[in-house]
Amino acid sequence: MGWQFDIRTALFLGAFLTLLIGLLLFAVRRQFAAALEPSLRWWIVATLVHPAGFLLIGLRAFVSDWWSTVLSNTLIGVSFAAFAISLRLFNGSPQRRMRLYALVAATAAISVWYSIIDPNEALRIGATSMLFALLLGSSARSIYRRGQERTVTGHITGGMFLVGTAVMAWRGLFYLFFPETVSYEAFSANPLQMAAYTAGGLLPVVSTIGFLLMCTEFNQRELARAASLDYLTGICNRRAIEDLASRSIAAARRHGIPMAMMIVDVDHFKRINDEFGHQAGDVALVETVKRIRESLRSEDLVGRLGGEEFVAIMPSTDAASALAAAERMRQSFADSPMHIGDRELLITVSIGVAVLDAQDQMYSHLLRRADRAMYAAKTAGRNKVMLDGSPLTAGGLNSLG
Repeated sequence: MGWQFDIRTALFLGAFLTLLIGLLLFAVRRQFAAALEPSLRWWIVATLVHPAGFLLIGLRAFVSDWWSTVLSNTLIGVSFAAFAISLRLFNGSPQRRMRLYALVAATAAISVWYSIIDPNEALRIGATSMLFALLLGSSARSIYRRGQERTVTGHITGGMFLVGTAVMAWRGLFYLFFPETVSYEAFSANPLQMAAYTAGGLLPVVSTIGFLLMCTEFNQRELARAASLDYLTGICNRRAIEDLASRSIAAARRHGIPMAMMIVDVDHFKRINDEFGHQAGDVALVETVKRIRESLRSEDLVGRLGGEEFVAIMPSTDAASALAAAERMRQSFADSPMHIGDRELLITVSIGVAVLDAQDQMYSHLLRRADRAMYAAKTAGRNKVMLDGSPLTAGGLNSLG
């Protein structure tokens, strides 16, 4: 007698493929960003539990209903809940795990009641199918919720869960409202059973492939982000701020709006490193960035040029507004010592300001003028603000003479 491919065989094959891809995901989990670890852990749980449920369904007629119905349905419900939790962790969606746990508990209770206590196959299949639809719908919703960024790989994963939701809801409605029209043979090749088992077998495999691609995209975004940020302060590095500043300059010229740049240099920073160590210097740089940001608007861009030198790009800002912001920043340093370890250090900054004009054809031209103004502030005695050769101190705007 030749080998025959039937639903029971499909269940075993689906369980094997899901288990295989779950083990593969477990093996490569450390290749992804640490931020993905909680999400990956729940997804691995789902791909290991789901095949156990399918295996028990395939053993129906060989084991008791406690195993082939109650435990199998519960395990499948657990796997669907784990998928939903994983996607919510991945996307930063509200967890609401108690709802998912309640749906799994309801699946177990209905399976016990309608297969052991008061057997009713139509109500059992119909009700559990609707519960499965709700669990799968939770996964789809975590991908397609409002405001969530969607990619092609996200659509692959979310689309698979939408298909699973539709199939389970369709199956549940038929068993609940048209019980006389459906077959109760577990492995009969009718459209309802074929659709349910096909969706159930393919869903974890296809969605896991989609999830792996989503994780890979996340890794790539994190690498790109890390390449554009300063490792110590978390702000834009020199290359990234140059790119953003060039775009701001182009936008300012296109729309005919003002734009300003300031360069901030920490006074006597080498002395901090020499006297208190490089760790204290790092703390001072992080605190410097914090104060710079607090002195600027949310739309202003901040980057580190290198060492103790920082640059701020201020769109829609004229000379007067730029000088006011620079003076506010200077005072935030001069009036409040920094707490570095168990010490208090009074650290000041020298700031050079330049406003975009016709001679600034590119970022480097504006940067050169702001840098020249900053060095003029240092030459004038430090702890000063300079705009094109004129210092602004606590006493007001004066000529250097």
